[in-house]
Parts: sequence; structure tokens; C-alpha cells
Amino acid sequence: MSTYAVIVTREKCQGYGKCAQWAPETFSLDDAGKVVLGDAAATKDGNMLIRAAKSCPYRVVTISDDGGQIFPPVKKTPD
Repeated sequence: MSTYAVIVTREKCQGYGKCAQWAPETFSLDDAGKVVLGDAAATKDGNMLIRAAKSCPYRVVTISDDGGQIFPPVKKTPD
């Protein structure tokens, strides 16, 4: 089982709450309508974390595991 690291950029959050719909154990919205990160380990299904990240129209959620950043994908530059 992979361990996931989750980073949120609150200042970009517009309060859509889609991340909290997909992974309510990990994400919630505060009184200001901004995303609050809970326990990433609480969402056992890594696919749900990735779906939560993908659901955000402003891309404020970054998901990584032991192999590096999963979402958003890192753009590779040609050698």
C-alpha cells in the first residue's frame, strides 16, 4: 500500500468543495469556504484521492507517493 502526500494551495481555492465530495475523510471546507486538509491516510483508496484532486477546477490539490508527484502530472521537458 502506498503512502500518499497531499498538499493544498488554499489561496487558490474557490470553495467548490468537489474534493470534499470525493474524499470527505481528507478534505473539508472551513467557514471561509476554503479547503482544509485532514488526514490523507484516512482515505484508504488512493484512486479516490486522485479523483478528488482531479475534480478541483483550480487544481489546488497535489498528490504524491513514494514514486513522486502523481497529480497534477509533471510535464517532462525534452532532453
